[in-house]
Amino acid sequence: MNPHFVSLVLGLSHQAEAALEGQLPPGAEGVADARKLAQALIDTLGMLAEKTSGHLEPDEKQLLDQAVTSLRFRYVQTLPKT
Repeated sequence: MNPHFVSLVLGLSHQAEAALEGQLPPGAEGVADARKLAQALIDTLGMLAEKTSGHLEPDEKQLLDQAVTSLRFRYVQTLPKT
């Protein structure tokens, strides 16, 4: 497994998870909406999965698929209740 790929996936996943918890990077408070940032990061991981389809090692594909699936599920769980 390519360590740079792992670092990219885990880094984006961590940032998305933090945004889902309402935490924004330093300097982004008041400028960005945490949920929109989380959605953009999740969409980025989804795009990465689409664009690399067929070009990843099985363990890299599994890591990326699990990250995207769990973040999408977590995003839906954090939707405001109406």
